[in-house]
Amino acid sequence: MSKNQTLKKDLISVVMSNYNTPIKYLKESIDSVLNQTYSNFEFIIIDDGSTDDSLSFIKTYVDSRIKLIINEENIGLTKSLNKGLELAQGEYIARMDADDICYQERFEKQIKYMKKHPNTVVCSAWAKRIDDKNNYIDDWSFKPIEDMEIYKIGFLFGLHPGLVHSNLFFNNKLLLNNSIKYNEKYRYAQDYRIIMDCVKSGNFDFIQDFLLKYRVHDKAITQSKKTAQDECVYRIIQEQLDDLHLSLSEDLFYSHHNYFREHDVYNSKLKKWIKQIIKANKKYKIYNQEKLESLLWDRFAMVCYDEFSRSNIFSILYIFLFLPTRCKTKLFSIRRKYKKNNKDQ
Repeated sequence: MSKNQTLKKDLISVVMSNYNTPIKYLKESIDSVLNQTYSNFEFIIIDDGSTDDSLSFIKTYVDSRIKLIINEENIGLTKSLNKGLELAQGEYIARMDADDICYQERFEKQIKYMKKHPNTVVCSAWAKRIDDKNNYIDDWSFKPIEDMEIYKIGFLFGLHPGLVHSNLFFNNKLLLNNSIKYNEKYRYAQDYRIIMDCVKSGNFDFIQDFLLKYRVHDKAITQSKKTAQDECVYRIIQEQLDDLHLSLSEDLFYSHHNYFREHDVYNSKLKKWIKQIIKANKKYKIYNQEKLESLLWDRFAMVCYDEFSRSNIFSILYIFLFLPTRCKTKLFSIRRKYKKNNKDQ
């Protein structure tokens, strides 16, 4: 019998990894899971070789839904999460970080959404950021994803708007059918990598509701390991470029990883790089060709528009003369937008 056949209908497997989480955060996080309005879940907690009192604290909980797994040594978040996925018996899997807080109706709303959208591999939701004292910082709210092809192209440039790891809610059957798990080559940015795999196999979307309080503090991975995390993202981007048989040169590193933003500096190498991406995709057919071309030339038009403000008339004419027609059209729409914004102000 395959694991797909043994998944328990309507059961949610909550997967959390703990490594030396401050007990004041850990308590709030675990309590927020145990007090959900939707109670049909198993709570898989992997202690990843903690050296403080957090493991002892977890053991004080008496709840049959908790399944505590203890790693004899620290193996890292990515491998620990894969342990959790392997043990998960639920039809759905909810990720939860040991320092974040769920809203009480999180699981109820996420399972309701997933049942209405059976082709969605994973969904997320809005989150409110809080500090170490639970003070509100700001909102993370995102529009629904209207076009998965465009969202998929964004990963080529390191874009993953709305990705809050602790808010992810997976369809376990679709994960298994597509052999999706966390990529253990990446100690960090594992959420970015698994979502990239998910969008290749189905849909990803955001529930338009606040379902999580995301904690920002000094010990969080995104703060203390920012450099290592960025390096993992760069490697993941290069993996995608490898699919196109392209290698990013050092002088275009900034431009590519910042998706040719309007403050980027115009140069002929940038235009050449865009043409290389378009040509490679025509050959290897990784992304929707029409949408890829449209996005790249639209972004390049923004770079050109910004360059015009720094150039003399002869440079402007030279740049404009050799632009693709799509870029020229986009330049006029950008100009109208800026004029309107200035008039409104």
